[in-house]
This record gives sequence, C-alpha cells and structure tokens, in this order.
Amino acid sequence: MSDVMRWLARLELSANKHRLAASKGARTVKAKAVLDEVLQAHRQEALNHNAPDLLRQAITQLLEGDWRAQPKRETSWQVHWRGLSLPNAFVYESATAPAKITPEIAWHPWLAARITGQLTAPVKKRLHLLNAYLFRRTRSGKPLFPGTLGHRERALLIFGDEKALDSMPPNGWTHVSLTLADMGAIRRAPPLPYESSGRPDLPAIIVENSDVYYRLCQINHDQTRWSLVIYGAGNKVSGQAECVSQLLDTEQVKQLLYFGDLDVAGLKIVHLLRCKLLDVYSIKLQLDEWLYNELILNHLVTSEGNANNERFDFELLCNWMPRFVIQEMKRLKTAHQRLPQEGVTVS
Repeated sequence: MSDVMRWLARLELSANKHRLAASKGARTVKAKAVLDEVLQAHRQEALNHNAPDLLRQAITQLLEGDWRAQPKRETSWQVHWRGLSLPNAFVYESATAPAKITPEIAWHPWLAARITGQLTAPVKKRLHLLNAYLFRRTRSGKPLFPGTLGHRERALLIFGDEKALDSMPPNGWTHVSLTLADMGAIRRAPPLPYESSGRPDLPAIIVENSDVYYRLCQINHDQTRWSLVIYGAGNKVSGQAECVSQLLDTEQVKQLLYFGDLDVAGLKIVHLLRCKLLDVYSIKLQLDEWLYNELILNHLVTSEGNANNERFDFELLCNWMPRFVIQEMKRLKTAHQRLPQEGVTVS
C-alpha cells in the first residue's frame, strides 16, 4: 500500500467512526476532528517532512470517493496543520444522498475508450477539461500529447492548473483507465543539485521547480545561455544561500539569475533569497528577464488560489526587479490570477 493510500484509509476510518458515533443517519463530520484523531494516532509518521503533502493528496482522494467538502471551494478552507488547509466539514454522500444526474456529453473517442463506469462529480469535472483539450487538438490537426513533459507541464496545458495531476492515482481516477504515460507525462525524479555548461563567463540561474529545472537544462544543451542551472528545492530555496554562494565561488561564476512563479508568493521567495545572498555573501541576485518575458508572452494563467494572499508588499520591496515584471504582477493580482513557471516553454 502506498503512503497516500495508507493516509487515505486512516482518514476514511476516522470519518466513518465520527459519522456513526453521531447517529445512524448522520452525514456530516467536522474535518478538524477527523484530522486531529488521525494525527494523534500516528504521531510519529506525522513528524515526517512529507506528511502534509501525503495528507493533502489523501484528502483529495477522499473527496473523489464517498465524501465531499463543505465548503467545496479550497480557497475557503482554513489552514489547520503545517500549511495543510481543511474544509469545515466532510459530508458523506454514498448511499445516503442520491447520485447527482448530469447530462452526458459526447466524449472524445480516445477518452471514451478509457471510461469504464459511473463517474464521480469531481472526476467528471476533470474529464470535461481533458475532453475539451482533446477536441481542440483534433480540430487543429495536432498530436494529442506531443513529446514527453513533466506531469505539471502537461497538467497546465490540459487543465489550466499545473497541480491537477499531482494526486492522480497510478492507474487513473475511479472508473477511468488512464495513466500519466497515456498523456505523455512523467513524474520527474529529484534532480541533481546543478548542471554545468562549462562556461563560467555566463550567468548562473537558479529555479525552485524540478520540471522547470529539467526544461532549462534542455534549453542549455540546445543553445548555451547559462553557466549553471541550479535546482533550489521549492520554497526552501532561501535556506540554500550558503550552498549557492559556495557553488558560484567553486565554479568561478560572477552573476546569478533567478526564475520562478509570477505570483506574490513567488516574488516573496526570490526577494528573501536575494536579501540573504546580498547581506551575507554580497551576491546581487537578479531576475532572468528573458524567461519572465517568455512566461508573460505565453500567458498560461491560472486562478490565484492562495498564491497572492501573502503579506508581502512587492511594489514597495521589489523595486530592484524589472518594471515590466512588477506591472504584470499588478495586473495579475487585480484579475486574481497567477503565472506558474511551468508555462515558460510548453507549447
């Protein structure tokens, strides 16, 4: 049993226990009570650094089965534990509430062959987006899934959300025989810390996303733009300032660039990294203007989610950034949108 499935089984057991303890016909349980019980029962495992992500995936799968969230929109959920957001309640629907009947749609033949049974509402919603994508590609005479992309790159193209495939089970959603490989997508292995082109005269670049790390390495193979492509390991990148400084010194590289998400959270990450590099190591980090310009031109926007809710005055603190980046960020914030970095090179 995978780690996600183990946490899912624990959540389901606790949720059903709370429901049945209330009364035979009870359908609603407090989500916080369910999670607290699971964390208490499995305290040691909950200390692992990956526990919040595993639980996040397990909750997603819980809500694709017999349960739904109240409220439904994740943006209305409250942060409860180590950055993990929860709805107010889980509502049991299986056998208690009648199945929602929605008008059937014409499935693309490629997708129709993979649907094996009755779909839950969340799965059907995702398949509608995939279905529309398939018909668009067919009408334009383009291959359905050209090449091989990291799963977040592919998810952004299909669903308009780079995280849409993060919690997809290995063999597809319920009653859908579908894998990442079917969509020309793969889960990237954790990348090496950096890749060198042997050109110390060029600037280095640091990114905090593994899919984009691999994409920039590929660009650098085709036409050398950077001396080093450095993987910064997510939002913990600011804690790697010392390692970055040592690497630049060893490789004798004088200039450091950065590329990441264009949202308030992304600008906060790079600002904190820049401050630490400048204050402690006298390294003047700058944004890679070419990559940010490409990201803006491609304009693969997504809903902002919580990414623009950070308490960070980017207009005041980020005057070191190119003006066109700040102007675009202001437009995105007004429109409640963001530009995930995966949108820089996909087509």
